[in-house]
Amino acid sequence: MTSVPDYSSASLHTIDKQGRPSTIPALQEWTASSGVYTFSEHTHIVLDQASFLELQSTGTVFAEDILQQTGFSIPLISAASAGNGDIFLSLISDDTSLGVEGYRLEIGSAISISAATVDGVFYGTRTLLQLLRQQQTLPAGTARDWPDYPQRSLMVDVGRKYFSIPWLENHIRELAYLKYNYLHLHLSDNYGFRLPSERHPEVVSKQYYTKAELQALIELAQRYHITIVPEIDMPGHMDPILAQHPELQLISTSGKRKPGDIDLGNEASYVLLKDLLDEFIPLFPGPYWHIGADEYLMTEAYTDYPQLLKYAHDHYGPDATERDTYLGFVNWAHEIVKAHGKRTRTWNDGLYGGTAITAAADMIYEHWDDSGLTPAEIVERGISIMNCNGDYLYYVLAPAVDENGNGPHFNPSPAKIYEIYEQHIFQNQHTIAPHHPLNVGAKLHVWCDYPNEQTEQQIDAGIELLLRSLAQKNWGSAKLVPAYDQYQAIISRIGRAPGYITLPLAE
Repeated sequence: MTSVPDYSSASLHTIDKQGRPSTIPALQEWTASSGVYTFSEHTHIVLDQASFLELQSTGTVFAEDILQQTGFSIPLISAASAGNGDIFLSLISDDTSLGVEGYRLEIGSAISISAATVDGVFYGTRTLLQLLRQQQTLPAGTARDWPDYPQRSLMVDVGRKYFSIPWLENHIRELAYLKYNYLHLHLSDNYGFRLPSERHPEVVSKQYYTKAELQALIELAQRYHITIVPEIDMPGHMDPILAQHPELQLISTSGKRKPGDIDLGNEASYVLLKDLLDEFIPLFPGPYWHIGADEYLMTEAYTDYPQLLKYAHDHYGPDATERDTYLGFVNWAHEIVKAHGKRTRTWNDGLYGGTAITAAADMIYEHWDDSGLTPAEIVERGISIMNCNGDYLYYVLAPAVDENGNGPHFNPSPAKIYEIYEQHIFQNQHTIAPHHPLNVGAKLHVWCDYPNEQTEQQIDAGIELLLRSLAQKNWGSAKLVPAYDQYQAIISRIGRAPGYITLPLAE
């Protein structure tokens, strides 16, 4: 539980010309008015009786978070209006300019949070928690607030490094507190496969998430309005699977086995991959499935693997090339995802170069690497894009200099994210128009290339400030302060999310 200062006045710290109170991200609009609101143990959370059922879960989570933050057990009631000192939550649809995630927060003798959707009301409660974290007497005023980008995300590479359930739970709460709405779990990679497979139990790593653990995590995420995006990386980064199925590993004409890459010229590979997709896609209720599809033969010539050319000729015609086999796989996996009623997400680096096949345009291209289509070319084709800029948004576990003498590795700066990075700037300074409608938002990534370089506690500390800088950029409101060193004071005042638990140092 966080101790809340008991200020005798309502001089909530304000630092910009609008007089906006300190929040992360900053409010889009604030209009001050006269009077104060005082929160106390006598406060009620009042759900509008006209939308009680829709708001019950959000109200319950809000009450639980207030208890964690203040120690006050605030009752949840249903009524048509609120009394002095109460907090009123309601669904309205008259302010359409707020969009699907925006909300209106009115502070007077009582507080009202209203929005067209439950998501909007939930984000209003996050703002109020941040204000109450700073003091219990609040100056009167009205906020209108909304995000400029619909997807605000964190990715965690649990494939290479197993992260504990409490760590993931902490970060669901943290993401929600900062108004993120997506958690991307990279569930397989060259050091691990973390899902409990019934069809292929041989590929499961020693440390994995049980179905009960996953279900509980999904339910917590849903309560906090976080969508989990699962990923099984294929057709590359498949070492744990290929260790059990060496007959499916890609082998060159010289007999060299390509680490991590499955042989897309072998029909049996597709049987295995379809088994995994069909088994796990239904396990996650969200609207997306990430197929990975990155770094397949990224550093080697496709021509060293003639079976890929043969497959391309057999399936896509005599003019097809080896790359068409890879692009054909992407479209094949995409059709399976669509058959399950979901939309495909994929890394951008390989989605080019075919003569017979073009990667599908109804996927979301997650642009991390400057290869293939530029961001401008992607959106010109009508394709949605997520900004995964490796120059700013890759937190990579790695030694300063690796065994090959390469380094330093990705080491993102919260100051550069806050002061320099923009949503429309992609790796190597490629740009698209600001606020392009196909730009869905940005994602911070935790990549565990060298999983033992940091503990999960060190990673937590390492991304804490990064998440807060990116939260401001993803929301898109005008910054409260121009410089990151000033922003750090706001970070300190806002603190961690209610319910955040400091984990033990030993793993």
